[in-house]
Amino acid sequence: MKKLILTLDNLLKKLRLRERIGLIIASLFVPYVIIVAILLYSLLTFYSEYNMIGDNIVIANKYNVEFKEDMDAVMYQMVIRAISKDAVEEKLGTKSPDTLIEEAAKDFTALRQTSHSRRASDTAGSINNLLNTLQDRVNDINLTVKQSGYYDENMLSLDTNIRIITQLIQERISEYNYYEAESLEHVRAALQSRVDFIIRLTIILFLVVTAFSLTLVYSVSRSISSSVEELRRLAEEYGRGNLDARAYDLGDVEFNVLNQTFNGMADRIGDLIENVRQAEVSSRDLELKLLQAQINPHFLYNTLDNIIWLVEDDRKEDAENIVTYLSQFFRTTLSGGRDFITLKEEFAHIKAYLKIQAFRYRDILSFEMELPEELSEYLIIKMALQPIVENALYHGIKYKRSMGKITVRASDAGENISIVVTDDGIGMEGDELSKLRIAVSEGHPNPDDSGFGMANVSERLRMNYGETYGLFIESEYGKGTTVEILIPKTNA
Repeated sequence: MKKLILTLDNLLKKLRLRERIGLIIASLFVPYVIIVAILLYSLLTFYSEYNMIGDNIVIANKYNVEFKEDMDAVMYQMVIRAISKDAVEEKLGTKSPDTLIEEAAKDFTALRQTSHSRRASDTAGSINNLLNTLQDRVNDINLTVKQSGYYDENMLSLDTNIRIITQLIQERISEYNYYEAESLEHVRAALQSRVDFIIRLTIILFLVVTAFSLTLVYSVSRSISSSVEELRRLAEEYGRGNLDARAYDLGDVEFNVLNQTFNGMADRIGDLIENVRQAEVSSRDLELKLLQAQINPHFLYNTLDNIIWLVEDDRKEDAENIVTYLSQFFRTTLSGGRDFITLKEEFAHIKAYLKIQAFRYRDILSFEMELPEELSEYLIIKMALQPIVENALYHGIKYKRSMGKITVRASDAGENISIVVTDDGIGMEGDELSKLRIAVSEGHPNPDDSGFGMANVSERLRMNYGETYGLFIESEYGKGTTVEILIPKTNA
C-alpha cells in the first residue's frame, strides 16, 4: 500500500494542483454519470411500458359498458321498428351495428398486438371472435327484420343471442383489464428490483471511488483533505439510510461541482424511491377499483322490463314505487365515489334491492332485515352484501319454487361486526358447497364462475381488512344456506 501511495505521489507531483483536483473530480464524476444514465434509462423503459399498458386499459374501458348498451339498444330499435341496419344512421341518428362492431374489432385487433401479457392478448383475440359471432347474428336478424312473421323470432334472437354475446364481450373486456392490471404490478415489481440493485451498486461504487479519492487527496494536500472527509461522511450517512444527507457549499469551484453531482444523485434516488412507492399504492388502488367495478347489477334489464310492463298495464303507482327503489339502489351504488358507507346505508341498499325483486318474485320471496341502532353508523365496504343476497335469491329461493324467506341480520361481535344472510331455499350439496368455498378462498375470483360475486366480496374484504376477515358459508341441501360476513368495527 505504501509503495502504491509513493507511486501515486511521484505521478501527481508532475501535475499542477488544479490538474490533481481535476483528476479527483473525474474519478468521482464518471461513475455517477453512469449510474444516473442507468437510472434514467430504467425510468424511461418502465415509464414506456406503464404508458402502453395504461393506454390499453383506457381503450378497453371505452367499450366496457358503452358497447353493450349501444349494441343492445340499436338492435332493439331495429327489431321493434323493423329497420334494416343500413337505415339505422338515417332513421335513428346513431351508429349502425356494423360500425360499432368494426370500430371495436379494429381496436381489439390492435390491443392483441400491444398487450403486455399472453393472457391479455388471448383475451383480446377471444373478444374479436365474439365480435365475429355477433356480426353473424346481426346479419341474421337484418335478413328478416322487414319481413312479416319474424318479429317474435327476432325478439327471441335478440334476447338469446345478441344480449348474451354482448354480455360475454363485456365480461371478456373486464378480464382483459384485469390481466393488464396484473402486468402493471409485474412492471412495478421489476422496477423495484432494478432500483434496489442500482442503489446497492451505487453505494458499492461510491465507497470504492471514495477510498481511491481519499488516497489521492492525502497525496495532494491536507488543505483539501477535510473537504473530502466531509464528503465521505455524508456518503456513509446516506448509505445507512439517511436520504436527506446533502453536501454543503465549500466555496471551492471544483468541489462544488462534485457536491452538486452528489446532491443531484441523492435527489434522483429519493425521487425514484418515492415514485416507486406511489406506483405501488396506485397499483393496489387500481386492483381494488377493478374488482369493485366487476360487481354489476344483473337485474337491471329485468327491472326496466318490469317497469315497462307495469306502465303498459296502467299500474302507475307500482311503476313509481319500483322506480323509487331503483333510484335508492343506484344512489347507494354510486355513494358520491366513496368506497366505504355506513351499515345503515348498506342495509337501505339491500332493502331497495329486495323490494325491487319482490315485484318480480312476489309469489316466492319474503324477507326480513335487522340492524341494531348502535351498529348503524359503523362503516362497511360498499356493495358487500348485495352479491350475497343476490346469490341467496337466484341459487336458493328461486330453485325452491315455493315461498321462501331471506333474512339479513347484523350483530355485535366484540371488536367485530357479524352480518348473517340466511335463506331457506334449496341449499347446496357437499360438492357444490366445497366448490363455492374454494372460489371464495382463492386470491382472484374468475368472472366465469357461478360464485364470482361472493368470491369478489371475499377478496375485497381480505384486501381491506386482512386475512382473518371474509365470508363463512354453511349450507344443507333441502334446508337452505347461511353466509356470515365478518368485518372489524370501523368508525366514520
